[in-house]
Amino acid sequence: MNKQEIITTLQSGISEITYTDEHSIEQSIMGTMAHQHLPDGNMAQNANSSQHHSSKNIIEVFNVNSEQWETFMVDSIVDIEQLTGEGAPNNEKKLQAGTEYMEGILELTASEELDSMEYPATEEEGEV
Repeated sequence: MNKQEIITTLQSGISEITYTDEHSIEQSIMGTMAHQHLPDGNMAQNANSSQHHSSKNIIEVFNVNSEQWETFMVDSIVDIEQLTGEGAPNNEKKLQAGTEYMEGILELTASEELDSMEYPATEEEGEV
């Protein structure tokens, strides 16, 4: 992926950026250059500066978790997965509940705690 493709992806929304740090260890951050995710107008200027940075191999990205700008070497970026914004894949499968969670819900439904709960009477039962 070249620098312009990375910038275009980051300007579209929030992405998970996987990169190799100075110790050759893969790290990942949630980053963006999309103006709607930046805290104020001054910081939006940093997003534009990445396009015109003096080195063709450096990019500045806003880390949405730490709320700080980070600088990366373009060739240290291993992968970018766009999570939000125009062009992001449908992440419906990522949002589905896991098997353990669903089993816990089913156990709760079958438990005595749920059975012993008092429910409001309905009009059919003669009480309001």
